[in-house]
Formats: sequence, structure tokens, C-alpha cells
Amino acid sequence: MHKTPVDLDLAQRMRPFLERGLLTRMPTTWQLIQGQLEMAPYVVMPDAGDRSRYQGAPFAHPLLRTPLLFSQIGWEHFRVGHGLHSSMEAVERHLAYVYHEGFPAFDLQIVQTHEGGLERLRAFFDAIERGTSEAHRRHRRLTSLVIPNASAYRKAFIEPGGWIDRALAFDYPTAAETAAFLRPEFTDLVSFFSYCAEAFPASPGGERVDRMLSRIGSLATRRLREMAIR
Repeated sequence: MHKTPVDLDLAQRMRPFLERGLLTRMPTTWQLIQGQLEMAPYVVMPDAGDRSRYQGAPFAHPLLRTPLLFSQIGWEHFRVGHGLHSSMEAVERHLAYVYHEGFPAFDLQIVQTHEGGLERLRAFFDAIERGTSEAHRRHRRLTSLVIPNASAYRKAFIEPGGWIDRALAFDYPTAAETAAFLRPEFTDLVSFFSYCAEAFPASPGGERVDRMLSRIGSLATRRLREMAIR
């Protein structure tokens, strides 16, 4: 199959996982579009534990939290998708300011697609923890507004044997160990890419328009239908 420049770029970014056999087949751009459409509601809509995770932080409520996150992350905070088009700085700040309950496998795998990304993330979190500059001290103050016990949260990343060390060793948790509200296909980047490559048509060619629109509509509303059943 002919690869577009976007396909080639994504294959290069995913090389750490392809080389280790963790990812055996790259999805096409069309497959990724369909997968992102299905995944978006799971990522955007708050899960049942959102309130409890942030409880105790001064800016725990989303109406207070979101403007602060936007001020530090910028418009990329609202970008929804596989994350490989986000800048390394945006991913760093996302991980620093958005509380992840349990191993943040999806985001750490995005970091791992950047050359030296995991060590850069470690240095950033360590600098915030130590307050090595006024900018890092500001991050320390601001993260404490949105994350309860933000220092303990950062240490989960940077401590020996912590999340960054585990990612460096490709010691990622199974789907059963990650966020319960997510479907297994969306718990990490590798699982998402594998799912897209297997579950969706590789191109829109040859499919009737009405069937394609019906399928896309079904993908986009799957989370809503699941919530309605509950």
C-alpha cells in the first residue's frame, strides 16, 4: 500500500514499539480518523471518578480548573486524538497539570515517541519539585491549585522504579490495571493503533456513502449509548 508522508512520519514516531514487536501493523490515516472519532467521547466526557480525584485542590471544579490548564498548556489542551501531533511541551504540561489516576500509559507512550522524551519529562518534573527556577516554582504553585498533593503525584513519575522508569523498560500495565472507565483499546497508544489497524476499513474507497455515514455516526455515539444503557 502506498504510504502518505503522514503515514511515514507516524511510523517513524512509533518505531520504539514497532522494533520491539509491541506494534505489528501500522493503521492508515483513514483508520486513525475513525478510531479517534470513536475514542473522543471517552476522553472528553468526565468519568465517574473525576470529582473524587481532584477533591481537596483549591481549583478542583472544572470551571476553575479548565482556564488555569488552558493558560499553561494553550490551545493544545483541547486537542483530541492520538496525541502524536501535540508538541512535547504540551504533553509535559498536560501530565504536570492533569491528574492521572494510576499509570498514565497512553501519555507516557506519546512521550516515548519523542527522542529522549522520557528523560526530558523526568527533568521537567524534577525541576518543578526542586523549584530550580522561578518558572518551575510557578509551576509548583499552580499545579498545587489543581492537583491534591501534587508533590506526591510528581514523585510517582520520577522516583526510582516509578512510572518513567517503568516506561523506559517498556513495562506497561495491562488493560485490567488501567482506568476502568476506558475500553481496553483506548488505554494506551499501542493498543489504540493496533485496534485501528484491525477494526476499521483502510480507506473510504468502495464503501457506499450511506453505510459509511451510518458507521461513523455509530462510532461517534457509542459512548453515549453505553452510558444510556447504564
